[in-house]
Amino acid sequence: MRLMIAPVPSGSAARRVFWLRSAAAVMVVAAVRGGSAPPNDPAPSDAPQHNGFRFSPGTCEQGSEFCALATPRAWAPAEIALVRAALDEIAASDLGRWITLRARRNGFVTLRRFAHAAELDAEGRYGVQPMIVATTHTDAGHDTRTIDLTDRFFERESARDHFSGEPGYLLTTEILAHELVHAVDLRQQYSGTAEFGRVARLGMPVTRQRDADRVNLERERLNGEGRYEAAWEASRSFGIVSLRGRLPSVQALDSYREAFAEFGAHLALDPNARRRFEPRLLLFFERTVSEAP
Repeated sequence: MRLMIAPVPSGSAARRVFWLRSAAAVMVVAAVRGGSAPPNDPAPSDAPQHNGFRFSPGTCEQGSEFCALATPRAWAPAEIALVRAALDEIAASDLGRWITLRARRNGFVTLRRFAHAAELDAEGRYGVQPMIVATTHTDAGHDTRTIDLTDRFFERESARDHFSGEPGYLLTTEILAHELVHAVDLRQQYSGTAEFGRVARLGMPVTRQRDADRVNLERERLNGEGRYEAAWEASRSFGIVSLRGRLPSVQALDSYREAFAEFGAHLALDPNARRRFEPRLLLFFERTVSEAP
């Protein structure tokens, strides 16, 4: 799932940062049924559809406590139009088409709309997570796989990235692409490999780690002020300027799962990504696509 940002202790190697996009894409339920057949689809049969995805209002199979906090919403026509355009932009590249196809094959064919994200705490009670923008949701108990979008997602509807050319991709498009890559990476079949760990190179010297912590604090402040474009620019600057393009954003430092989603989303959307990323990272994605069943 994508987080707007969460403050992290200085020097921490594992970070919960930003949106999604995605908290190390934490699954609501860890156990997932195998196979590629889509789970039960919560979307009504007459739900709007686009490119193989259905737009469903939020649903309450997780119970009344969850429902009261998450607040299911119906889709507004302008919201559907925004996400449809994002799906088209993602599918405009070969990798983007592969990502959307694989996500659907893994059963993620429903996009749900909520006001907020809600998650279980250590005591088994739901709590609102105001920083979460989007979630790749898997619930084996209810045989459900969805991508859930919150109000925070649509607050970014006009914000753009300025490192990917002119006019630059919309942040909402990148967030959705990030979630679709999580849907491809079910059970961390790619991000959990030793090979990806080697090519991603998330380790940081202590001084760089402190720099990343400062960037996260700055992003927290900017997001709190509603300056989403500036917050995203700070995140991207860390990867592109400070690290000379080795990482797409500071979000990639959250975990290997988040790094895989960030790399994949930017290879699909950012025309400059291939010249910035390291050759061995590019080769990993090329093999991932070519060798996938």
